[in-house]
Amino acid sequence: MSDGNFNRALLPGHELSAGIRAGKAQMRTKAQQAFEQTIREFFPDTSPEQMTQMQEHFNNELRK
Repeated sequence: MSDGNFNRALLPGHELSAGIRAGKAQMRTKAQQAFEQTIREFFPDTSPEQMTQMQEHFNNELRK
């Protein structure tokens, strides 16, 4: 009998894992958009090169 803890190993791998990956991808995209918008709002003088560097750094941190 289950003790109430959620264990993904007990769930079927095909449909749910695809949904989890899709959800993670959506959240990553939203985080990237929010980051870009925040930088543009609070640091309007940021050059395109600096923006690219910050986005790359942010994306690397998201992948960790």
